[in-house]
Amino acid sequence: MQESTQKNSQDVSIAFVVDASTSPVQIGIPEANGWTAIIRSDEQALEGLFSASEKTMKETGRKISEINRIFYCEGPGSTLGLRIAAAFVRTLRWTNKKPAFSVFSYNALDLASALAPDRECTIQAPFRMGLRFVRIPHEDPQKSEKKIIPEEEAFGQYPSSYHLPDIRKRSKPVSPKQTLTYDLSKINGLADLLPISRPCPEILPYNPKAPVFKKWSPQVLLKKTESS
Repeated sequence: MQESTQKNSQDVSIAFVVDASTSPVQIGIPEANGWTAIIRSDEQALEGLFSASEKTMKETGRKISEINRIFYCEGPGSTLGLRIAAAFVRTLRWTNKKPAFSVFSYNALDLASALAPDRECTIQAPFRMGLRFVRIPHEDPQKSEKKIIPEEEAFGQYPSSYHLPDIRKRSKPVSPKQTLTYDLSKINGLADLLPISRPCPEILPYNPKAPVFKKWSPQVLLKKTESS
């Protein structure tokens, strides 16, 4: 009996969600149709990921070593938050010795469709200055089209879109009725996560368009003398 109990305890495994795409940071343990726990932290990602993870484990009586699946939000969102979250997930993967340990990534735009009144609606999110992400729905969530287009074009062509919040408030204001609250507690656990997630061999932030910087050519400026 003791041997059986010990074996069962070693077989215990849980799924773990890490999302630092926006503020607050969100950490959770999803169930088939809900959550065992979901913790939000208003701290910066570096502190918030650790404090929220610790609180999640403490409240549920679970251990980090019991994790066998991680669902990681690749973005779009806060670049710094996404990078720190990626490093955090990589650390968890390196320290976990379970042969079946796996990491899945999901896109915040796809998750947002589960938060919208209509899952077939178009979703937008801010990108860089003057640009926006636009997600065009598909019957297979993972095949939804995601494109980056100028802000005026995004608002003009897709006026009925729902929008993820613009934390930096750099883009055109959006009606509160069309703004989604990015709250993981409102999604239906694994039932919503699994259809939008895919195996993640490389844990990297979502960056479909690398930044382009203007080339700088060094020049020597000659100061004019009085005689010239």
